[in-house]
Amino acid sequence: LLKPHLPFVAPKKYWDLYDPNTIPVPTIDSLPEGCPEFAGHTNGELHAYPGVPKENPIPAEYAKTLRHGYYACISYIDAQVGRLLDALDNEGLADNTIVILWGDHGWQLGEHGLWHKHTNFELATRAPLLISVPQLKTAGRQCEAPVEFVDVYPTLADLCRLPAPTNIDGISLKNFIEDPSAPTTRVAIS
Repeated sequence: LLKPHLPFVAPKKYWDLYDPNTIPVPTIDSLPEGCPEFAGHTNGELHAYPGVPKENPIPAEYAKTLRHGYYACISYIDAQVGRLLDALDNEGLADNTIVILWGDHGWQLGEHGLWHKHTNFELATRAPLLISVPQLKTAGRQCEAPVEFVDVYPTLADLCRLPAPTNIDGISLKNFIEDPSAPTTRVAIS
């Protein structure tokens, strides 16, 4: 699933879920004091789309429109994931299918004057990772441990009781799936 990547295009009914008058704009539109300029970027990816204002920071009203579009795209994709999960149920596959949903990166929505990714600020590096294992009693719980996407393959191998190659990066997250509050000393590298 491609969204919520630019351009923020989604069916109108998903835009209509949000009142544009209640969408906040970023409160800080410049890099943190003392931050080197190279830690940010010029929003080049965003500026490449037709109709996007060329100045930085992006004007507040246009920033609201961008955020509105991002929210609409998130809701649209959420509906598509729901369709996928419904299909697993309807086909009788939900009880023996592991579902993993993850994003490839985080997304800045104007914070520090930045749009999209291309930084190592936490908003750009933090991305969703949802793992659903049938019959697990910890469903719906959140794990605060830092993990990396290189952990997905060893996790799937472990959950499916398949041998994982020993020469790969990453570790199984099975212990965090079984106990989301399990202690850790791990770090995640970006």
